[in-house]
Amino acid sequence: MDRDLIHSVLSRGCVLCTFVLFASLLLIAAPSAPAGTSGPTFVYVGAYTTAQIAGNHLNPNGLSVFRFDPATGALSLVQEVRSANPSWAVLDPSRRFLYVINEVADYEGKKSGSAEAWAIDPKTGRIHLLNHQSLNSPIPSQLAIDPAGRHLVVSSFIGGEYIVLPIGADGRLGPVSGRVESAYIAPGSSPQAESRPHSVVFDPSGRFIATANIATDKIQTYRLTGGSLERVSEASLPPGTGPRHIAFDLSGKHLYVISQPAATVTVFAFDPAQGQIGKVLQTISTVPDDYKGSRSGAEIAVHPSGNFLYASTRETNIVVGYRIDPSTGLLSVVGFVTEGISTPRSFAFDPSGKWLYVENQTGDTIVQFEIDPNTGQLKPTGRITPDIAPVVMLFRPTD
Repeated sequence: MDRDLIHSVLSRGCVLCTFVLFASLLLIAAPSAPAGTSGPTFVYVGAYTTAQIAGNHLNPNGLSVFRFDPATGALSLVQEVRSANPSWAVLDPSRRFLYVINEVADYEGKKSGSAEAWAIDPKTGRIHLLNHQSLNSPIPSQLAIDPAGRHLVVSSFIGGEYIVLPIGADGRLGPVSGRVESAYIAPGSSPQAESRPHSVVFDPSGRFIATANIATDKIQTYRLTGGSLERVSEASLPPGTGPRHIAFDLSGKHLYVISQPAATVTVFAFDPAQGQIGKVLQTISTVPDDYKGSRSGAEIAVHPSGNFLYASTRETNIVVGYRIDPSTGLLSVVGFVTEGISTPRSFAFDPSGKWLYVENQTGDTIVQFEIDPNTGQLKPTGRITPDIAPVVMLFRPTD
C-alpha cells in the first residue's frame, strides 16, 4: 500500500479510515489457505476369512484400510485388522465410527452372527475396536444405519429376520432392542426352502427401510420406531426371482431391485411420503440378451450424479451400466464390462463419482474403472489393487 496514503489517513484522525486501513493490512499480511486442500480420504474393505463361507479364498485379517489418492484413484494400504467375515459395512453420519457385520453362524459358542463397532482416527484412517455385539441370529447379510446414527438395522439371512441394535453416544453397540420376522413363505415361490432376508436400505428421506428376501420373492418396507420395526408395505416378484439388493434413485420415487437367480433389475414406483411400494414399471436383464450360461445377480447402486445405475452379476463376471430416465426412472443399457472381473460380489464409487471399483471375491483384487460422466460407460484404467477375497468397500469422504 502507498506510504503517502497511509500518512494522509493517519494525519486526518479518521477513526473509521484507520480501522479500514489496518484491516486491509492484516488481510494482506495474513497467509491464505492453499486452494483445494482438504483432509485425506480413506477406504475400508471387508473380506472373507473363514472357509465355511468363502471356500478357498480366505483373507488372513478381514478388514483393510487404504488411503485414497484423488488424483489417480490409487489405493495404498494403511492398516489390516482382524475381523471375522466382515461382509458389509457402514459409516455413522459423523463418520467417526465404522460398523460391520460378521457373517458367521457361531459367535461365542452360540448359534449367532455378530456386529462390530470401530472408532476411526480421521487423520490417519486407522481404526480400533470399540466392541462386539451378538445378534442372537446366525449369518447376517447386510446392515444399515439410521440418519440420526442411533440404530443399526441388520438382516439375518439364516435367522429369517430383521434386527435392531442401539448405538450409544460413544459409538458402542448395545444389545438387540428389536427384531421382526421377515415374512411367511408362499408355496412354490422360491428355490430355497426357508425365509432368506438379504437387503436392508434406508430410502433417501431416511424415514423408511426397504428390504429384500431372496427366498420369499418379496420386498418390504419398514418404519424404525424407537428400537423396533413396524411393517409399512409389501410387494411380490414372480416365483423364483430371488430379490437380493435394493437401491433408490435420488428423488426417492423409484426403487431398484437386483435379483440373484433371475439376474434381473426390477424397477418399482415408490411413494416417499408414505413408504409404499408401487407397481412394477420395468424388468431388465443384467446380462446380454445372447448370454446362455449360469448367472447370479449381486450388487446394485446408483451413481452419485443420479444419472446412472450399475449392477454386478457373479458367475458371468459382468458389471452393467444403465442410464436412468429422470422423469420415469426407467433404465436403458449403457454397456457391459468384463475385463479383470472375477466374482464381482460388490462394487463402490469414489466420492467424486469419477471411478467405480469392483471387489473381486475370487480374483483377490480390487479393479478400477473410469466412468464417462456423459454416457456412464465404464473403461478399465489398468489399476489393480491386491486384496484377498474382498466383498465390500466403503469410502470415508474428507472432513
